[in-house]
Amino acid sequence: METINGIDFTNWAAACAHLTQGMSEGEISKILGIEIPVWQETTEKWAARLGDLMAEDMNVATQYGDIFANPKVGKFANAGTDTPSLDEVLQLVPDYNAYKKIFWHQSVAAKYGIDAVTIIESYDLNLQTWSQLNMHYMKWHNEYMNIQLGESDPEEYNRRYEEILGIEDTWRKHWEAHYKENAVDLGGDIDF
Repeated sequence: METINGIDFTNWAAACAHLTQGMSEGEISKILGIEIPVWQETTEKWAARLGDLMAEDMNVATQYGDIFANPKVGKFANAGTDTPSLDEVLQLVPDYNAYKKIFWHQSVAAKYGIDAVTIIESYDLNLQTWSQLNMHYMKWHNEYMNIQLGESDPEEYNRRYEEILGIEDTWRKHWEAHYKENAVDLGGDIDF
């Protein structure tokens, strides 16, 4: 397997995920057994290499997303962080319907000036766990709506499409109605 400064793709991706979750470069370097300047050079080179790898094989993007969703792999398998496993996060949001409920809640609420992070936190999530869920359910959606299914079984593909569309519409309409009913017009009495 290809390495840069002795760091393979899996460990680099896990390190990047842990950085986004608040782990310091010092902690990253210690786990990888390298100095901070070597880590900085390594991450620059891997970031540049990532585009080429994905151009060669899009499965690399999937692997990168999987590691970001569950970064306790490689040398980071036992890293002492507060990062929950994907299985722990899925206990909070166990299916696509629950995921889309939260997705549309924060999306519609943002249109009404409500901070999306506040919405996510109301479901006992944070940006890191929400990112894990995003990666998981994007992958799930891509597998569920696999284009080959459309070619081999168009009827099943259409059924799934309608199912997904129904979930999307249900939660979008629910939250639009909720916020429309509870909207406050702060500028309604101002003439311009």
